[in-house]
Amino acid sequence: MALSDKNKQLQLPGNHIENHLHQGQPNLGNSFLSGIKQRLLSFIFQGLWNEERDDTLRIQRLRKKFYFHFQDYVDLIIWKVQFLDRHHLLIKFGSVDGGVSRNADHHPAFVAVYNMDTTEIVSFYQNSPDELYLLFEQFCDHFHATSRNSMYMNFISSHSNNIHALEQLRSIKDKASSSAQFVKKMLASLPFSCQSQSPSPYFDQSLFRFDDKLISATDRHRQSTDHPIKFILRRHPYSLKFKIKPGPEAGSMDGRAKKISSFLFHPILPLALSVQQTLFLQPSVVNIHFRR
Repeated sequence: MALSDKNKQLQLPGNHIENHLHQGQPNLGNSFLSGIKQRLLSFIFQGLWNEERDDTLRIQRLRKKFYFHFQDYVDLIIWKVQFLDRHHLLIKFGSVDGGVSRNADHHPAFVAVYNMDTTEIVSFYQNSPDELYLLFEQFCDHFHATSRNSMYMNFISSHSNNIHALEQLRSIKDKASSSAQFVKKMLASLPFSCQSQSPSPYFDQSLFRFDDKLISATDRHRQSTDHPIKFILRRHPYSLKFKIKPGPEAGSMDGRAKKISSFLFHPILPLALSVQQTLFLQPSVVNIHFRR
């Protein structure tokens, strides 16, 4: 009857607005879920089922943890996906509102590991758990599906292969006001985008020390200042090796304008590009940096 009434509405010529609204609503006539959603619900159900041996406690736990949130699980959509290896995907699920929001950090997110060969959910993490963060801290390189066959790819520093990066991460963790917020912020970058890190040896934290708030191997916009970015040797004599200054050589005329910069480093050659942008549609400043 619902499908019949809906077909009648589609036949009315003056009902275009109502038709558009009905298309954005869930289809009541189609109760089937996608294959990956079925696998996800089964994994959550089985995990809660195996946590209790007593049937009474088991039913209470399922009612509280599964059936109460059943529709929330059904309404989840895929926000982002990345390859972990040839067989596994790291999938981030979230609500529809979070998927279209400019700031998705305020919306709950769920991370799952999916095996493409067996079509099974291997693990599922809810609300930024500490367990996933510990894996991220200890095995960060495994979250980057990059080829290690090339020699220059070994210069990518992370807190799982570089003591200086690990000390920096722990310093930020100690200064954080809330451990839960710190974990949520760190896991917000997962899954990683392809080619999100530069393999340039100038970003190897075993060789150079620099301000990661202004520049880093991660490919994203950074806050820009009129002062040059310094690269200092990690070893003796701990001297200034070189500097990079984005923007005009003489500095910006308007010091109050907010500026952002992005950098593109050559993988092996001493060559880099910097692009500085300002608000109010002012022209960008592109500089070429190289060492003689």
